[in-house]
Amino acid sequence: MKKLVSLSLCLSLSLFAVARAMKPAQILAVVAKSDQKTSAGKKADGKTLLDDANKALAAMIKAARADKGLDPKTPKNKLFWKSTQLIAKNLKIAKTGLVAKSNDFFKGIAVARQAEEQMKVDWELTDSKNKQVIENGKKLGHAIALLRIDFSKEAARKKKGGELTAKEKAEFEKIKAQQKELLAKIAKLEAGAKKDKALEKGLREMKKHAEHIVKEPVTLDAYIATLYLLDDQIGLIRGYEYYVDKPWRADYLVLVDWTNTYATSYYEWETSVSYDWALVDTTVDIDHGEDVTVSESVSEEEINSEEAYAEHESFDMSESEGEEVAAEEDTDEEVASADDDSMEDASDDEGEDVSDADSGNDEGADDNGGDDDGGGDDGRR
Repeated sequence: MKKLVSLSLCLSLSLFAVARAMKPAQILAVVAKSDQKTSAGKKADGKTLLDDANKALAAMIKAARADKGLDPKTPKNKLFWKSTQLIAKNLKIAKTGLVAKSNDFFKGIAVARQAEEQMKVDWELTDSKNKQVIENGKKLGHAIALLRIDFSKEAARKKKGGELTAKEKAEFEKIKAQQKELLAKIAKLEAGAKKDKALEKGLREMKKHAEHIVKEPVTLDAYIATLYLLDDQIGLIRGYEYYVDKPWRADYLVLVDWTNTYATSYYEWETSVSYDWALVDTTVDIDHGEDVTVSESVSEEEINSEEAYAEHESFDMSESEGEEVAAEEDTDEEVASADDDSMEDASDDEGEDVSDADSGNDEGADDNGGDDDGGGDDGRR
């Protein structure tokens, strides 16, 4: 198993603490409050946010390429670069889709959101403490989350309101059934992976997502919230794949296969739903905790150059490199230290404030699936 030395990277700065910090009950409590969030005095439409995401991605890649600690030739760094590559490719798809007003816009953003969650997991394998990578990675995550939450077909369906249709209810029940199956598979993995502490930690997070979804009420808010939460779950499952030691890799790949199956059915749903493209031109408030503006100047030429690097370089790992990454053992102390340092703790003020103000859940309520939150969330990070 991997060595969690990387997580000593002072994770209070951790790149991607924002989304990870919010537990399912916290995540699923925000929809009702989404119209009441404190504005930072900034507004953006869909195109502006997509431009912001591309600038943040380019700035992050530029800083990462200059960091010897993130050398893509080092096996444990390749996963960070592969997920970064996936983000770059799908933001390009989204940009093309926006111009053409096609479903590629929604598909690109959804996959980029999943890949951004995956990147947060992969970042833990690196030893880098690069503050520029961290800062721009957070802004990238904020921009993608805003695009996903405010300019998706889910957002349009929530705005329309009303009760779930019979088809939506059936789909929600299907998702719940799939989550029950995932819980059984996770339990099997937990039983065999007791010495792999980082994998245990990842499985716990996946389990919380699944347990929460299973207990959600069959309402419109809960349904939309679940679709957003599945982005996180898919990213987690794909991100932890290389944490898995060879003896139970086959068992874990069952989870990965599920993400592919779900993605197929999701895109079928997305294609079948109409969208008023005028919604992309509306503006949304940027919250104080959702800064998407890159501090340094990033030219169009730099954006194209950095994204071309990420898109076209090969970051594939050989089988032996994959086994090398997965075989390093971590300890209880290292995992606990990682949690304390930040990934959970740096919940930013957003995560804990949302939990306290909206769901009214304490930690115990969250562990039990967060039933008290009533379902509802805009999934913001």
